[in-house]
Amino acid sequence: MSWFALFNQHVYLSRFAFTLFVPLMSVATVTPKQLPQFSTLLVIILVAWGFHMTFYGMNDVTDYELDKVLGRKDDHPLVRGEMSRRTALIITLLHTVGALIIEILSGTTLRLMILLIIALGGVIIYDVFSKKNSFPPLTDAIESIGFIALSLYGADKVGEPNALSIILAITFGVFLNFITGSFLGIVDLHGDLKGGAFTTPIWFGNRPIENSELTFIPKSLSIFGISQIALLVILNLLPLLRNDFNYQQPFLTIITTINIIVSLIMFIYITRFLISGVTWQKAPHDIDLDLLAAYSVLILAVSYYSYLSTAWIITLAIAVSSPLIASKLIK
Repeated sequence: MSWFALFNQHVYLSRFAFTLFVPLMSVATVTPKQLPQFSTLLVIILVAWGFHMTFYGMNDVTDYELDKVLGRKDDHPLVRGEMSRRTALIITLLHTVGALIIEILSGTTLRLMILLIIALGGVIIYDVFSKKNSFPPLTDAIESIGFIALSLYGADKVGEPNALSIILAITFGVFLNFITGSFLGIVDLHGDLKGGAFTTPIWFGNRPIENSELTFIPKSLSIFGISQIALLVILNLLPLLRNDFNYQQPFLTIITTINIIVSLIMFIYITRFLISGVTWQKAPHDIDLDLLAAYSVLILAVSYYSYLSTAWIITLAIAVSSPLIASKLIK
């Protein structure tokens, strides 16, 4: 396997698209009509990379034994034995420290450092304790706080976070909380039980159904998951209902209507995975996660497209597409 391929698999390059999108989108809420200086954007990109490597690197180190048992990451250099656990940990911690050093050298403030420490600390706590504590919803929430802090870091780096910045940051947090706290726990239920992991769905009582790919979803988990999705829909609508974009009529009504229709379709689609004992229950798969991510990007695109400058639209498109394209090209 080439060094480029090892790099691609170790750093989860395709997933950096979302990690980078979080702080950059928040920057755009503060300076929607003008890009910040290139040096500022570069610092944010480098800090996002350090955060990304901390999040996924620490997860690989702490889940090493579980990943070997489940075979979920057989192509990963750590699981394949092409990289030692110690080396992976050193690489991870170097990125953590590197993100902090870069921020300090760039000219920082106490608030920026606090946000960055919360962001890095939140995902580290999640990685280390998420499947080893008696109350997994707590570590899921801490992970979400980490991403909220990363989002607010981006906004604060270029100015004063506004209402739109805060709403967007909370939206990212709720999205991550549903993905890792509910959705992926249901997707990976069989493997997590086999590996002895204790996730939020298992804590709620989610369990396999014999001779079926479906699982038993207790009402408490259904309520929890549906509440998360409902909150996500509300948060996506809130900037339009408040008209933080200062859109004129009838454009505002048209955009809001599109948002509501797309959100209702997504809500109905996701609900099929969260309710047990009905004929329309479906077992979630990884492709469904991709569709949920696509919904989130689509909703933001619909809401923000006319609010942001052309330069911002191009920058965000490059930021999202570049890691995805690079991950496909690197062999």
